[in-house]
Amino acid sequence: METTKRLTILLILAILATYPIHAAEQSKEKLSNTLTALSLVKVTCDPIVLPLSFETIDYLLHTSDVGGKAAREILDISPDHVHDLFTIDYVHEFTSKAAPKSSRGRSSGTEDGMDEYEYAMMEEEYGLETNRTRSTSSTRSSRGRGSSSRTRTTRQTPRTITTSTFATDEKSYLFSLHIQLPEGTNPAAEEFMVALLHHLQNALTGTFDAHMQKLKSQVQLADQEAHRVEAELSQKQKELRTLSGSRILDRNRILTDIEDLYNDIHKTQMDQASDKVLVDAITNQIAEIQAKMPKEINKDTVARELSELLALQQQNFQNAEKLYKSGRASAADLANAREKLARSRIELAQRREQLSKSAGGDQIESLNADLAAYSTNITQSKVRLNNLADQLAEAEKSLIKADSYETLSLKVDIAKQNLQETILWRDRMSRQIRMIQPPTVTVIGGD
Repeated sequence: METTKRLTILLILAILATYPIHAAEQSKEKLSNTLTALSLVKVTCDPIVLPLSFETIDYLLHTSDVGGKAAREILDISPDHVHDLFTIDYVHEFTSKAAPKSSRGRSSGTEDGMDEYEYAMMEEEYGLETNRTRSTSSTRSSRGRGSSSRTRTTRQTPRTITTSTFATDEKSYLFSLHIQLPEGTNPAAEEFMVALLHHLQNALTGTFDAHMQKLKSQVQLADQEAHRVEAELSQKQKELRTLSGSRILDRNRILTDIEDLYNDIHKTQMDQASDKVLVDAITNQIAEIQAKMPKEINKDTVARELSELLALQQQNFQNAEKLYKSGRASAADLANAREKLARSRIELAQRREQLSKSAGGDQIESLNADLAAYSTNITQSKVRLNNLADQLAEAEKSLIKADSYETLSLKVDIAKQNLQETILWRDRMSRQIRMIQPPTVTVIGGD
């Protein structure tokens, strides 16, 4: 039953939409000779353009630019009397607003598929209420210098009918317009009604045109702002790449690297100091051994005798060499003297080696190897300290860049957000321009 009612209402609305009002110039010479006229009128308007209500429509009809102008043009009377010329009875209020469903089947509360962020911005800009469907008891407004002498005592409570078949968020107001001209007035009730609704259409259309012009200006402004923000974002991103060398300058990571470098420097300095102490100790130990060895050799009797024998064999060899040169000695004698000299040298060297080993000379070779190794470590530590110092200086420079990088990154993020908001703003305004329908005033019937 409920479905049948809805289909019936939609069918009625579709039929009524085929009767647009055509206001034309009225000829005062050919009047309809009527003092009364009654019509059912439907006014359709998007709340974004003008948040109409029955009270607003009643007020518009009684304004000087609508009712007053029609009274001057058709009836040739003062606009002050317009409040006594017609009455309004409200019938129904129709709204095309249907909250779309989200993927979870819940009402999203937004329109035209826009997300909550866009809709919230639109509400903030236009001061719209999210709940636009109202059901109130309607009372006719009394305007001017007094209430109408023909105010009816019975009123229908307007009902709000919501349906999802409309393409746009429009509201339609259905009311009856009753024209009752007093005696002595031009008998042109029908002409007055046509003019009255014609000027109402013009007033709504003027508001619509002004709103559309505002939207177009906002789209143009949003487009300019989008280009400006996009250029600003591109420039800041270029500065960011130039500053960072296309690397991410993480301040915390750089601080960690600096701390590690200081720890490495401290450890290397400690190792270097330890190696220096060992080098000094080994050097002193070698010097002590080398100083002890001559004393041990000088105290040895065998070594002294071998030294004396070596000196004697040296003298014998020299004498044999002289005799051989003078021809008084043979080559065999010279070779024999050389052999004895060599044996004496070998025997003395062997004895001294024995004495040096007993005095610690066998440790010198090992100590020299250790001395060379620790000396190499000291050299390597020096080179490493120089490298660490260079790395530390570079890290501190990077830390300074990281401060600027952090600030510039924040500006880039803000520029991205501004660009996103500007694009959303531009697209929202463009969508409204495409989807908002002009207001219409339709006469359904009259007598």
